[in-house]
Amino acid sequence: MCAVLCRPPNASQNGGMANTRRKFLMESAAASGLLHAQAAQEHKPDIFEAAASGDVPRATELANAEAEVVRQRAADGRTPLHFAAAAGKAAMVMFLGSHGADLSAGPESPLLAAIDHPEHDAASEMSWFLLANASDPNARRKDGKTAPQLAQARGYTDLVEMLIHRGAVTSAPSGVERVHFDRRYLQDVKGKPFQRDDTNGLPWIAINQFVTPAHFDFEKVKQLYKETPALHATRATWDELAIEAAAHMGQVPMAEWLAEKGSPVSTCTAVLLGLADRAKEALKQDRQCVYERGAHDIAILAYAAYGKEQADITELLLQAGANVHSKSLNLTALHIAAMKGHVNVAGLLLDHGADINAQVKSRGQMVTPLALASQAKHEKMEQFLRSRGAKA
Repeated sequence: MCAVLCRPPNASQNGGMANTRRKFLMESAAASGLLHAQAAQEHKPDIFEAAASGDVPRATELANAEAEVVRQRAADGRTPLHFAAAAGKAAMVMFLGSHGADLSAGPESPLLAAIDHPEHDAASEMSWFLLANASDPNARRKDGKTAPQLAQARGYTDLVEMLIHRGAVTSAPSGVERVHFDRRYLQDVKGKPFQRDDTNGLPWIAINQFVTPAHFDFEKVKQLYKETPALHATRATWDELAIEAAAHMGQVPMAEWLAEKGSPVSTCTAVLLGLADRAKEALKQDRQCVYERGAHDIAILAYAAYGKEQADITELLLQAGANVHSKSLNLTALHIAAMKGHVNVAGLLLDHGADINAQVKSRGQMVTPLALASQAKHEKMEQFLRSRGAKA
């Protein structure tokens, strides 16, 4: 009786068993496919996959959940930054670098992979970012090849020059201007010697969280300083103090406040603050400081235009030999002066040979100083540049 009741209607016993088994297998296959589909849908790239594919949104999600993820190591010892550089993902390199990645991490520096990338534009963008934020220009591969040798082999002359500029040691003679940092951490605003300590025993995450708002949020900086005063003398993982961040953003009140708290005042920062006597003394003590660069490889002349107009100091620097053609974040000092509306500084730069129609790439398009003055609605600057021969 049981056998009859369990049998499908109008089917023999053997046929019913076969049909039941077939149905079971089909349902199992369908269920398995559904599970695989769900698994595929639920799988999200880990930090290494995200880095190699250039998936910045996913990397952001991971970094927000756990800041230390940017320093994870794969089985072969490489970091996410190594994966991004090898894949030529410039935006990812910048993301990781600005979120705490070690820019010179072993086993072989990510800079080497960036320089040796077969696509020049990607290699240039990645290498410039890494070098401008203090990745070691003297990095070597395990086979002994140096960064300049790799760049030379690829025919990347611009990267060879950038490496030399940032301090790469080479035997070949070069006329490339080299950065000079001897006075960067020398003293505070009162001339008191500064005892350099890059972390003061603080975790890098806390330091980065202090330096980041120093670009734009004075109140946040005050709050974090109140909680941990030692932060004012620490550098972010991308080689920048809070006072330097405030300086290149033209945040003069914040830079002044941090200087009063004892942060080191480099020659670049002194220029931003309008400390003419400090600048004169620096040049007297060390003529090479005219080649000093701030964070992100920003030229000293730029600081005379970032905040208040510093015409007297501009003249001082130009007379001392500051390079009027130096670029800062791809802009010349004249571009910056035009954007800020500093007519007197612009005039001095032009008198010392600045190219009034120099074109640089900014926000995806080529622009001249006149174009930036126009965008910023500085009519007086526009009129002045046109009177000196600027072309629309």
